[in-house]
Amino acid sequence: MALNIISNFAASVAHRNLTKTDMEVTGSLSKLSSGTRVLSAKDDAASLAIGSRLNAEVQAMKQASVNASQAVSMLQIADGAMAKTDDILVRMKSLSVQAGSGNLSSTERSLIDNEYQALLLEVDRIAQDTEFNGTALVNGSSTTSTARSSLSGSVVEAADGFASIAFNDSVGNAEFTVSFNATTNVLTINNLTSGQSEGVDIGATAITGNNTQTVNFSNLGATVVLNSAFDKTADLTIANTVSALSNGGDIDSVTVTGGSDLLFITDAAGTLTSGATTGAVLITFDVGTDSATGSFANTTGAQTMTIANGTNNVTVSLTLETAFTSDGAGGTITLDALNHAVQGAVSTSNTTTFSFKVGSGTSAQDDISVSVGAISVSSLGLTGTDVTDAANADSASGLITTAIDTLNTRRSQVGAAQNRMEFASANISVAIENMEASRSGLLDLDIASEMSRFTSKQILLQAGVAMLGQANRMPQNLLALLQ
Repeated sequence: MALNIISNFAASVAHRNLTKTDMEVTGSLSKLSSGTRVLSAKDDAASLAIGSRLNAEVQAMKQASVNASQAVSMLQIADGAMAKTDDILVRMKSLSVQAGSGNLSSTERSLIDNEYQALLLEVDRIAQDTEFNGTALVNGSSTTSTARSSLSGSVVEAADGFASIAFNDSVGNAEFTVSFNATTNVLTINNLTSGQSEGVDIGATAITGNNTQTVNFSNLGATVVLNSAFDKTADLTIANTVSALSNGGDIDSVTVTGGSDLLFITDAAGTLTSGATTGAVLITFDVGTDSATGSFANTTGAQTMTIANGTNNVTVSLTLETAFTSDGAGGTITLDALNHAVQGAVSTSNTTTFSFKVGSGTSAQDDISVSVGAISVSSLGLTGTDVTDAANADSASGLITTAIDTLNTRRSQVGAAQNRMEFASANISVAIENMEASRSGLLDLDIASEMSRFTSKQILLQAGVAMLGQANRMPQNLLALLQ
């Protein structure tokens, strides 16, 4: 190659190699400082993708492990409540056996019953008060039903402005009606089973937009949520009558089918009834916004009438007994528009089911469902028991034995669930270890290997700097030819 001073090919080669070495040294430093082999997708795209998924799985499984541990703690609280309830039942068994002995008078049995009743209250208190993070554990569950019931078959209608009607677990199986007086602004709930009623002043301010108003009925254990469809300017009343029956005949049965919901049937006193009813009868319907009328013949026995109201047809079937007397001109039923009265029923269950997430996915295998049995007095079959006399004491003694067996069965189910959750937690720990190892093999840096590589590149970097300096000095040798 000719000697020249314009181009320095040796320096260019030395610079190119030095730049490459510097990039490799910088890469090694980055990996050594971060501890990972794959800094970006260009290092190893497949390993980065797999490692990222494994990392997400590991983090999810760690949370699942926490869930499993909390589930065990939750079940331990339930088991503790059941253990104390068992102690109470054992004491109640002793009291019932004591009260069943003939050497006691009614006075002594009354004193024993005082403790017995107090223990019943404590069983219920434990059932109500045992919670985990605000969630009741051993009180069973309740559901507000909107299906037709044997007495009235009503539905709760959202169109009337009732967003929801909920009842506490303590309410039990009961039926309710709701009415509103627009003059006094009082919303009233009637418990048709117990006869208890409670009214709350909800004010006259209309509910607008997406706003709601929550109304608490503390005495009845009910909560009503109203939305903007609720009209505070109109009464919600139960006032439609079957005028032809006002003369006082007997009705064997009344059924309604078709496009309308029968809300409830009452006699003249406003009492919910089924079967034979004496006196005037009120039949309340939801027939939309139009009024509707129909009539039936002036005869006894089964009769059917279809009432058309413009939007749907309602079939009313009546079976009249021989004692029925009409006004002599046949009967007329007038149904005015009524979208107001609502009714709900609460059904209770002796178990509460909890679902715990112990996996990272959404399939059924990622959840464990645990049913915790109720330990309330009613769920154990001890409602109404006492030891005020020998016969009642003996009856209570037998029921307590059954209750203890029931309690132990439910407690064993909790224990089995605890063991299952502990095994699930142990399995999660093993899975986390193995996934961590897999992720480490893909992404973690081999420090010893990378340090050896870094040392080698450092030497090359130093040599490159020295050789670039030598290459830059080579043109200076041509100055001797110019002298």
